[in-house]
Amino acid sequence: MFADVKGPSFIFWPVGCGDSTTIVISETEILQIDLNDKVMAEDDDNEHIPLVDELVAKLPQRNGKPYLSCFALTHPDQDHCRGFADLLDRVVIGEIWHSPHIFREYEDEKTLCDDAEAFRNEARRRASLTIKTGGDPGAGNRVRVIGYSSLFEPGERYHNLPEEFHTRPGSEIATLDGANVSDRFHAFIHGPFKEGEADARNETSVAMRIIIGTQAHPMYGLFLGDVSYPTLMQIFQQTHAHGNDAMLDWNVLLAPHHCSKKVMYEDDVLKQDDG
Repeated sequence: MFADVKGPSFIFWPVGCGDSTTIVISETEILQIDLNDKVMAEDDDNEHIPLVDELVAKLPQRNGKPYLSCFALTHPDQDHCRGFADLLDRVVIGEIWHSPHIFREYEDEKTLCDDAEAFRNEARRRASLTIKTGGDPGAGNRVRVIGYSSLFEPGERYHNLPEEFHTRPGSEIATLDGANVSDRFHAFIHGPFKEGEADARNETSVAMRIIIGTQAHPMYGLFLGDVSYPTLMQIFQQTHAHGNDAMLDWNVLLAPHHCSKKVMYEDDVLKQDDG
């Protein structure tokens, strides 16, 4: 079991302005959403956690190495993926989830930080292997792409990716790292939306409601990445329009965009405030 944790849990790490959430599903199944491992955490009197070190120490072992069932990247900003290259080097990651937007950054410009580049390279490797094998490539190679994208069209990178590894908004996920976990884990995907493919990174965040625990004692967590107010309202409107209001129920809410006012108001209100 994840050290010092008894039973299914949501763990929110103190990482400053950024997101790092560990979800304990069972003794051997751990999901990590985003990562912000700061070098400054090594300083004496600093409240931030050296997160990769903590995960290496606390994750369950498989074949003598720390094992993480799944890493989900909401979007490739540095404060959501800092330390990923180190994590990938020190931990076996069974499966990774991401939106297609990370492949729509301009490749001829330095628009991604080093850790986001490391994530993109790993996602490419896994996707290529999955397409080549035409099915499940196995632990340490699995990938799930969340959202719509022209990348699935003929001639594009994700054409022929098996449908079982592509999840669209409004859909549910009840498998994790190749296993059916419907009795202890469930994710409902709220975003990103199809029309947001070319939007800024924040607006193409993977947004989801996660259930862990048992049917008798479920726990609901709502994770919306760094979306702004219009996108947040679109999530609520689309969910209501499709009769899925229950998919917005939560016991625990990770405040979108680190409590930024951009998620609380429309742009015109922000401009008035700034004026």
